[in-house]
Amino acid sequence: MFIPAQRIGSQHQYYGITAIAVTAIIIAGFVPTYTRRLLHHDPHLTLFVQAHGLVMVSWIALFLIQTQLIAHRRTDLHRRLGALGAALIVAMPTTAIPVLLNAAARQAHGTHGAPFYLRLVAFDGVNLLLFVALAASAVMVRSRADYHKRLMLLATLSLLGPAFGRLIETVSEVPGGNDLVVLLLMLACLGACAAVDTIRLRRLHPVWIWAGLPLAAADVLTYIANTRL
Repeated sequence: MFIPAQRIGSQHQYYGITAIAVTAIIIAGFVPTYTRRLLHHDPHLTLFVQAHGLVMVSWIALFLIQTQLIAHRRTDLHRRLGALGAALIVAMPTTAIPVLLNAAARQAHGTHGAPFYLRLVAFDGVNLLLFVALAASAVMVRSRADYHKRLMLLATLSLLGPAFGRLIETVSEVPGGNDLVVLLLMLACLGACAAVDTIRLRRLHPVWIWAGLPLAAADVLTYIANTRL
């Protein structure tokens, strides 16, 4: 089917702007926290934590670069960098799981106790699995550009929860207690991306139904768990 050049340009612009916005959120959320922990020689800033941070930053940077390559019609370089993306999909859970378990173990002996341990492992683990599932699915359907780019976008959006949480703590200087705000921000991001994409495409793409809705449901369940446990 013939697609007007103007429409193709708007698609590239949409993903380029979204990638820039996601990158800005990640930087605003994690850089101040990381800088403080580094300056104060936080003993919990272990090699695994820093390795996980490097993997996550690499994923965001790659997502930004890949959208720009497509916008500039450098599909050859985009495909070559795809191998790096596949490696990062494997590296994400490899580095995140030890960090998650160590954080949960520390909190289990603190004021939050065992409920916090179970909540962190179960629901942060679900978000991690969702990222892997979405990103891996995007790689498997890379020959279908319309599915590939939306799945990559959703996989990247699934990483924003912790960034939002840290950003709110930095702004309000109040640790924790921001679960509802984080949920609303996550749902707002998903809803805005789906709405803009639907307006551009003039129909709701199936990816937003069978991949976007489970991601939104996971965020809602995480919030319910946080308030009930």
